[in-house]
Amino acid sequence: MPHDPQRREELQASFDYNDRDRDGRITLEEFKTMLDELEAGVDDEVAIIGFTTVDANADGAIEFVEFLDWWDQQ
Repeated sequence: MPHDPQRREELQASFDYNDRDRDGRITLEEFKTMLDELEAGVDDEVAIIGFTTVDANADGAIEFVEFLDWWDQQ
């Protein structure tokens, strides 16, 4: 990963915070909660589109490596 150690640590903390059940994956419901907390103001349809975009391997959850890849694209 191209992130320096401090940035990677920050992203890991953000991922861990949003992984509410601590299973190492962010589910769609956890993703929606994250968007709500960010006051993104998106409806379910848009949330699902965003989720499926980040869930690159389409396994129904966002793993940390997918989260990092998504941040790289921002």
